[in-house]
Amino acid sequence: MTDLSMNPADAGVATPGHETIDRVGGISVEEFVRRFRNPRRPVILTDALKDWPAKERYTPEYFSQKYGELPVHCAGKEYRLGEALALQRNATEENPGPYPCAISDCRALVRDFSPRFAYSLPNRHTHPLVPDLLFNSVSHIDIFFGGKGNNFPFPHYDYLRMHGWVAQVYGDKEFTLFDPGQEHLFYVDPERPWRSTMESTKGVDPERYPLFNQARGRKVVVHAGEALFIPCGTWHAVRSLNATISILFDQLESSNWREFCSEVVALRRRKAQPVKAVLIGAYLAMLGPLLGVTERFGANRRGDWGVH
Repeated sequence: MTDLSMNPADAGVATPGHETIDRVGGISVEEFVRRFRNPRRPVILTDALKDWPAKERYTPEYFSQKYGELPVHCAGKEYRLGEALALQRNATEENPGPYPCAISDCRALVRDFSPRFAYSLPNRHTHPLVPDLLFNSVSHIDIFFGGKGNNFPFPHYDYLRMHGWVAQVYGDKEFTLFDPGQEHLFYVDPERPWRSTMESTKGVDPERYPLFNQARGRKVVVHAGEALFIPCGTWHAVRSLNATISILFDQLESSNWREFCSEVVALRRRKAQPVKAVLIGAYLAMLGPLLGVTERFGANRRGDWGVH
C-alpha cells in the first residue's frame, strides 16, 4: 500500500502511522463482521471468489467472442461490447478507451459468480418488503470492463450509503480509499451528496479546493481473484491499471440500515416530495427492526442474488 503523499501528483496527504488495509483469507463470517464490517474497515478478501466459475472463465477475449454484439453505453455513446473491449485493449493513459463500460442486466450471467459469498450477506435489498422504487433504478450488480487510463477519478461513496463490494475477476485495479469523517474536505455536490464537485483527485487546483490537501487516505491495488469490501460512506476513487473485469455489487444490512434510510428520505426531500419523505421514513423505521428479527433466523441470506 502506498501513501498518497508519496506521489506529488495526487492531492491528499496520508497521515503517518495510519492503519493499512488488510489482505486476509480463510476467515469466518463472524470474524469478518467483528474485525471489518462493524468497525467500518475496508479489507481485501483473497479467497472470496474461489467458488466462482467467473474467476477462471472471464477474460476480455471470452466476452468479445460470446457477447461481442451486446450493445453497451459508454459516456453517452453506444458501442458493441466487442468494439469497446478492442478500444480498451489498445488504450493508453493519454488515450483511454470508452468508459464507463458495463453490463447491468446480469440475469444470464449470475451462475458464473454464484453463490454470492457469505461475507456479503445478509442483504436486505432483495427482501420483498423493501420496494425497488427506493433505489431509484439503481443496478445492484454490474460487470465493469476497463482498460489502461480508465477511471472514476472523482471522490465519491456508494449510492445511498450501501456497502460496496468489488470482485476483481481479471486484471488489476487501484483504489484510493479515504479515511472517514472528511466530507468537509471533499467539496460535496449538494445535489448529489455521494460525490465531490472535484473532477479528479489528481492535479487539484489548490486555490479552488484548498482543503482537499488535508485529506488522508491510502492506495491499494486489488488483483484478480480478490474482493474489496468498501464500507458504506467510504469516499474513494478508482482507476484501472490494465485490462480489467470487475463485478460490482452492493449490500444493505442492519449496520448501514439507518444511514440508508436517511439517504432515501433526503433524496425525496431534494425532489420536493416532503409527504413521500415522511411516509417512506416512517415505513422504513418500522421495517428495520422486523428485518433484524427475521435475520436472526437466517433471512436475507440467499446466495442466488435474488435475480430472475
